[in-house]
Amino acid sequence: MTGSEDSMGKSNHKIVEAEKPAGSPLEIYLKAIPLRSYEDVEVIKAEVAAGNIVITNVSPLAKKSMDEVKQAVSVLSEYISLIEGDIARLGEERIVLTPKTVKIWREKAERELTKPTPSGSS
Repeated sequence: MTGSEDSMGKSNHKIVEAEKPAGSPLEIYLKAIPLRSYEDVEVIKAEVAAGNIVITNVSPLAKKSMDEVKQAVSVLSEYISLIEGDIARLGEERIVLTPKTVKIWREKAERELTKPTPSGSS
């Protein structure tokens, strides 16, 4: 029997919860919110402002008006920049938006930044 096991051989490990920074939301949700109309932009902004991560599908609005999709994405992008959050495309139809406390990892961009440059070979 080791020091971390009880007499029945079961582990006695404590579960330690990390303390949340002051001012952070108690729970962060990942929400899927379709962009059905331009008015949904305000709903998405409110969710991100509340500290949630939003994945939005732009297809429903794209079927009605590509101009409104472009305008909505532009407004959302400006808002995310203003709050220092993050925004990225997930394929052709989806966009992920995060609050300031969550950053999106971009593997492809990271690899391109660290690619070795060709040395003076002929």
